[in-house]
Amino acid sequence: MKAGVIPLVDAADFDGTNDYMLRGAGLTGAADSKTGIFSCWYRVDGGDWENRRLLDNAIGSAIINHGSDNKISFEIITSGAGMVANTSVLLASSAYHHILCSWNVATAGTGRIYVDDVSDFTSTLYTDVLIDLTTTDWSIGSTTGGAGKLNGCLAEYYFAPGQYLDFNTESNRRKFISATKRPVNLGADGSTPTGTAPIIFQRVALGAAASTFATNLGSGGSFTITGTLDIASTSP
Repeated sequence: MKAGVIPLVDAADFDGTNDYMLRGAGLTGAADSKTGIFSCWYRVDGGDWENRRLLDNAIGSAIINHGSDNKISFEIITSGAGMVANTSVLLASSAYHHILCSWNVATAGTGRIYVDDVSDFTSTLYTDVLIDLTTTDWSIGSTTGGAGKLNGCLAEYYFAPGQYLDFNTESNRRKFISATKRPVNLGADGSTPTGTAPIIFQRVALGAAASTFATNLGSGGSFTITGTLDIASTSP
């Protein structure tokens, strides 16, 4: 955090050894979809050259993985079809990165990934298919089986299947990241960017306990923490 800058939020620290979160059920109100938005602030603390999960579900239809190639991959797929895309390399450092992605697999060329407000989309697959999102479990910070534990910090974690914004339009990116590359207020339930609450919105309000990160402020139902989350030593 720069001197004199007051953070909007704190971040939850996942230790890479014990910590992850499980929904323990499907996401309330989840529906199959061809579109989606993902946004979060992410400090990479360790695990270079290892697989680390930011998001997973029981059938592998929505995987966000920080891979052994140190790139973040988005695998939004059903029966091997949908979107598979990745970023450039991100290595452990003291800096936060803002990860922003949107997709509409019904329309070629609409996949977007921005890292720190810079376009960073490389696609290996983009096909028109309905993505199965009505699965029995979801996880943040590991696979649903507890593998690939995340060693890093997360803030303003937002996942909204069924919604789409074109992030090549700067004004749409400003709904999630300021021009000075800081968090913006997404609203109490995350509905400010699009007018509709996302199905997952995890936040640690400034000064709140790290455990509040498990409380889903979106519409899909809260998560349960395995291990113990801490407040990160720095904030985005």
